[in-house]
Amino acid sequence: MRRLVMVLVVMVFGCGSEPLPQADAKPLTASRDALVSIPGYLAGPYKPQVVDGLTLAAPELANETIELRVWWPQDAQGAIPVVLFSHGNWSDRHKYDRLLEHWASHGYAVIAPTHLDGRSMARGIFNSLRFGQLGLIDARAADLQFLMDNLGSIQAQLPQGVALQVNKLVVAGHSFGAFTAQQFAGAIASDEGAVSRAGDPRVVGVIALSPPGPMFDVIHERSWLNMRGPVLVTTGTWDTNPQFWPDWRMHLMSHETAPGGQQFALVVEGADHYLGNLICRPEREEAPQRDALTMVNAASVAFLNAYLRSDSAAAAFLQSESLQDLTGGFARLTAR
Repeated sequence: MRRLVMVLVVMVFGCGSEPLPQADAKPLTASRDALVSIPGYLAGPYKPQVVDGLTLAAPELANETIELRVWWPQDAQGAIPVVLFSHGNWSDRHKYDRLLEHWASHGYAVIAPTHLDGRSMARGIFNSLRFGQLGLIDARAADLQFLMDNLGSIQAQLPQGVALQVNKLVVAGHSFGAFTAQQFAGAIASDEGAVSRAGDPRVVGVIALSPPGPMFDVIHERSWLNMRGPVLVTTGTWDTNPQFWPDWRMHLMSHETAPGGQQFALVVEGADHYLGNLICRPEREEAPQRDALTMVNAASVAFLNAYLRSDSAAAAFLQSESLQDLTGGFARLTAR
């Protein structure tokens, strides 16, 4: 029975089930001038470059060989700020290019591993049975910690002249990966023997795209009581799951229960868990939600600029709650 529960838990993290049918949502009707005034809305000034199939041997980890996809901005000068990105369950490092490429165009290097639950449903279920619920959650965080500690080895596999900033980074992720990222801000799974990854001074912020709401006894209303900002959470009014999160607002539990201070939440009208088929599950037959993606792109770039580049204009935008006016109510960015 315990193993059956593990399988059920894995199935709802990230890419395991379809959302509920949804009511009509407000479309994006803002003018072009209003939209291009949003920080990070347009692609950035750099040409994104990508290399796939890099590997790091990690014999001390459950994920003994970590496979990587790395984006970076061509011709960027100096050390490039780094984002570590954790994919959703049963997804992998290849299925978020529309987001990660945008970050690279704005001057960021993005390092995306494939975790033990990635590549396929069969591999995800096998490793969930092998390591258990909490074991798999910890293994994902251990992957990111290992990458953080081995940025020099990753840089050595990139083209000559590409330099990574090693002492300041943001951790980001989607769905299951969003919770993985939140662990580096203080989120914990379960209570007994829970391990927090918070406290590493290199992590200056967390981006959590559609993080989970409560799940059995593994993730619950106490999981984020010590999650300190800066954290950006994103969700949408169609971001539902019939088994666990029938109300999209449940994805805001981490934002609402964490201590106040540099806690930001983006809500987008008509955005589901996968932005149609633009992230995590490109094989879906749902229509792409391109306008929703532009809002996620923009808010996340503003966050990266504020905390990796100390951009005061971006920081002011995050605090201003002006996105709702600029988009005619299509997207709302709030701070607490």
